[in-house]
Amino acid sequence: MSNKFNANALTEYSKSYARRVAADFFQHHPTISGQQILKLTPISQINLFVISTLSDKWKSDAEKFRSPYFDYTNADVQEALQNFMNVVSQHISVRREHLEPLLTEATRRTIIMIFDPRHYFDEVLRSQPDFTLTADALKQITRYTHINKYIPAHIAQRMNDKPFVYVNQALNYLDEALTQRGHELERYDKFVALFSEKVPMDVAALLRSHVPDDIPAAPNRSFFDTAIEPTVPPAPLVPTEPIATAPVEREEPAEPAEFVPVTSEAEEATIGGGGPKFLNGGAGPEPVAPISQPSPMPAGAISQPTSTESTPVIATTESAPTLNDRLREAAASAAQATVGESFNRAPIESIARSISLNQKFRFINHLFNNSPSAYNQAIEELDKMNNYGQALDLISYRYASQYLWDMSSDEVSELVEILKRRFA
Repeated sequence: MSNKFNANALTEYSKSYARRVAADFFQHHPTISGQQILKLTPISQINLFVISTLSDKWKSDAEKFRSPYFDYTNADVQEALQNFMNVVSQHISVRREHLEPLLTEATRRTIIMIFDPRHYFDEVLRSQPDFTLTADALKQITRYTHINKYIPAHIAQRMNDKPFVYVNQALNYLDEALTQRGHELERYDKFVALFSEKVPMDVAALLRSHVPDDIPAAPNRSFFDTAIEPTVPPAPLVPTEPIATAPVEREEPAEPAEFVPVTSEAEEATIGGGGPKFLNGGAGPEPVAPISQPSPMPAGAISQPTSTESTPVIATTESAPTLNDRLREAAASAAQATVGESFNRAPIESIARSISLNQKFRFINHLFNNSPSAYNQAIEELDKMNNYGQALDLISYRYASQYLWDMSSDEVSELVEILKRRFA
């Protein structure tokens, strides 16, 4: 689904439009024919999508005639079957209960094509089997495209009569068409008017955020976003009153600051004026010039200014770790990390057997759209690659594009690491 749309609004509008069109037609007809479908709505693209779906069902029904008990490769059988299917195609007859779902889906696809052509054609190309766009498939896409028909025409021109191209290349052609000829995209205004003849279309409600030719409106916030917000404003980041903090230990010596003692009025009278004095009456020690190398003295052993009065010494129950203790701990940590890294980077013989159960579920959910079969097929193909380069190309140019991977995600990184071990 395109991110431009409100999914519920799109679905409801498509159903309402299909219901109204079907009601108007079947009020006077029990069934509808192929020619009548082509003129069913004033928007030709909707009618063509219905015919396209019937064409696919027609081909599917033809395949059901295949049987292991008869020779369907015989020329006479093939000719008779083709004639039969051609005759059937001339007698389309659909009742309302069968047409309305087809009409709903055709309406939905048409709206997406009008408002988000890039997403529509991107989705069509990515849905091609084996991630390959054939000339025949592109011909069918072109045949049933009425709005912005120049886009599949541009892709066909760039294919230059090749029997097929990979979808990655076709997506590049799509970007070219939209970049070079984006001004040819049909405006949605006229289609909104045509839709509104049956069911009024509210574009603002249909799209997630839409202000025509202007800055998009800010998205509405849900109840769940606002319900848990605190009602009391948070405390200010900068305190309004000074807060006493413990002295910060430094590993590198800083330039000494001038020491100004705090004294009482009586002490000031005794000491007298003449500038700041130290407690012993002297001018204080000479400042020491800073050095470029850190002091070998432990941070906790930095002495504090002392006075002539004796200060009781408080004994500590725990002694600070020695340098040898720290070195032993660092060596043990390094050895443990080295063993873990060596294990994680050890070569493996099978990608499938090296993926844990938890990883497998995450890969399926995040990388393969919850499809276990797609995951199994991909892992099997990766295991058959000859080297790491081939495996990396396969996930970069096929799976990443097909399933819209976020290449910076943890799952992709884990899979790449497994490939490195597989082909180490």
